[in-house]
Amino acid sequence: MFSNNEPQAPFGALFEAVQRRNTIADWMFYDVGALSASEFALLSQQTNREGAILVVEPADAGDSIRIQKFETFKAFRAEPGDLLRHFTIAGVGSSDVGAAAFGRTLANHLDAPVGAIVSGYGMADILSEALGGWYFFGTSNRALNLMTQVQQAFSDADHDRAESAEQGSRSATAATFSPDTGTLLQLLSEEERHVETVLGHSKGCLSMSYALREIASRSDRSDFDRARDIDVITTGAVIAFPEGLNRLKQYLGSLDWFGGMNSRSNLVYTSIPGAWHHLNTGIPMHMDLERVLAGEYAENAQSPAQW
Repeated sequence: MFSNNEPQAPFGALFEAVQRRNTIADWMFYDVGALSASEFALLSQQTNREGAILVVEPADAGDSIRIQKFETFKAFRAEPGDLLRHFTIAGVGSSDVGAAAFGRTLANHLDAPVGAIVSGYGMADILSEALGGWYFFGTSNRALNLMTQVQQAFSDADHDRAESAEQGSRSATAATFSPDTGTLLQLLSEEERHVETVLGHSKGCLSMSYALREIASRSDRSDFDRARDIDVITTGAVIAFPEGLNRLKQYLGSLDWFGGMNSRSNLVYTSIPGAWHHLNTGIPMHMDLERVLAGEYAENAQSPAQW
């Protein structure tokens, strides 16, 4: 299922440069040591397609490859077997390596396969990739708050939208978002799929919010009603989500000015003492994602500082 297709000119060189930068950055931000040597070697050679899905199995004791890549949602959906229930979206520009490493931590914690949605290298992200993504991400987060207020003002007028027209437009709606958000949106819109966990890091948290806000805005509330009890978990960012999520938890390191600049300052989150933005347990001042997932910081909730 792995692809060797390369981006076409004139963007090929830019994609290649960004990919090299972000594969190296993945070592800092994610626990790449959780991947086997064979997995890392294979993933680091891939062309990273935004919106692709990596099915990440829990690690074993050997050097086997326990990751399968699907370039499109259609290919992923056509695969036989049980429907995945747990998904992750890593930060802006993360390569297949970072997406898989982030997903592996959750897979090991749950002892279950995880769908890691690749978040980098869509055309809409080229500028933000070139700038490192972070300030663009912060602006998007603030713009999301403004957009929410505008949507609320017009929600009554939109409430009587015809059911048949809405159903027919869902695939087109998914296409209007970035590919990673569109992939998650399609997953959340599947009536037969019981999603239990959606975990994000940094810009990936914003993609999660966009998808959940879209299904919350529909006159048919069935998709959002199914999403209410999903474990929605953000790390490295504090993001606005639609009201009505029963299991939303947000985490930010106490030293994480990087993620703090891109966070909403009026929302409740859990501060992780002594932690910066990265999740690599081999580097000091990391956020220990396994401890976060185990709920060890649940009693440390507070409102964000002003960044």
